[in-house]
Amino acid sequence: MNRSRDGGPRDGERDDLSARGEELRNMFNRARAFTEELLRENERLRFRVAGVEREMEQASGKTPSSVPDSVAQLTERVRALERERDDLLARFRQVEAMNRSVAARYEDIETQNNHLANLYVASYQLHATLNFSEVLDTVREILINLIGAEGFAIFWVDDRTGQLKRELSQGMGASVPEKIRPGKGPLLDAVEGQSYYADPLPDPKGVDPALPLACIPLKIGTRVIGVVAIYHLLRQKERFEPLDFELFTLLAGHAATALFSSKLYQRSEKKLSELQGFLDLLTAPSPPGT
Repeated sequence: MNRSRDGGPRDGERDDLSARGEELRNMFNRARAFTEELLRENERLRFRVAGVEREMEQASGKTPSSVPDSVAQLTERVRALERERDDLLARFRQVEAMNRSVAARYEDIETQNNHLANLYVASYQLHATLNFSEVLDTVREILINLIGAEGFAIFWVDDRTGQLKRELSQGMGASVPEKIRPGKGPLLDAVEGQSYYADPLPDPKGVDPALPLACIPLKIGTRVIGVVAIYHLLRQKERFEPLDFELFTLLAGHAATALFSSKLYQRSEKKLSELQGFLDLLTAPSPPGT
């Protein structure tokens, strides 16, 4: 993603992200308007059915002495009202069925909108800064608030030793060491580029740093630069949901890119500072008398 000098997205990219958000809001508003229209039609039919039933009661309670109509005319009127009532009831049942279908579809669309909005916000936040610590915090927030992870760690792959260096740990205390040499199991699979998800989730008895519930490799192309290991989920979360796997895909690509870019930026800033200090020493004026 192209960035402005302050490390944030350019104006054109902000406009594109805003347009996507506006498109999601428009989709949501159209679905809500359609549902409200069906509810109004439902209410209108309810009133019409009630009116027809009242007319039938009034017609059946009249006698030949109170009205000029004949018994045959009154009978025909009652039958016509009954047919109209039956027709309205049939239409009412159709609208109720449509309401249930639309309500289910509306709920599904609302869930999808929320999922898209979450993915949009998470993706935007990942690329909103070049500060490595801030990117790590964004990944932490995604794991906690969107996936529902309670205990997890983020590791960086040391290219020289092949070890995993812990960059961040949440809810694990001292159970995750600073460095891990992956042996056989999910961590080694992740270092080799393979994701791992436990299904069904095992009973949480203890924490084994080598046996997480999920391992997501952070990849730049085919190169694995890091691993996200999830050890505990929130108590109310019994299994991984479809949105979780979409977020894992987001982490595997976007989080890897954001972390790698911010890491390079951090190193370049450090080297630039060291070089500037060296140049300052070289160009500093000599003390008087030397």
